[in-house]
Amino acid sequence: ILLVIFNDMIEALTNKDLLRRCLPGVTQNSNECLNSIIWSILSKTKNHGYRSIRGAAALACIYFNQGRSGLLEFFKDIDIDVNDELINTILGKDQERLRKSIVATQKQNDIRERKKTDSFRINCSRSGHE
Repeated sequence: ILLVIFNDMIEALTNKDLLRRCLPGVTQNSNECLNSIIWSILSKTKNHGYRSIRGAAALACIYFNQGRSGLLEFFKDIDIDVNDELINTILGKDQERLRKSIVATQKQNDIRERKKTDSFRINCSRSGHE
């Protein structure tokens, strides 16, 4: 009986066009990304109270919008002294995050360009203009 209930959903999720779109690995939207940051702060294997989840969500929003360097402003607001080592560590992590983002973006641009070139070649060969 469950197969009958879920059959439409299974058909939709195994659609070849949908799966083809997922191949490049860029299907995560910003909400999913924020959610993954929250769960990287909190363990999924433990029950958490409202305050813990709210705190993790606030930290995740800072990370998501400003990087870890946003914590420096937060620490200043709550009167936590920050030393040079912490500043350098936070800035280093933000620089690494940026570097990875640039590399991933470049990889996606390369894939897009390759697809355009391949599509152009296919169209040319079909029309006899090769």
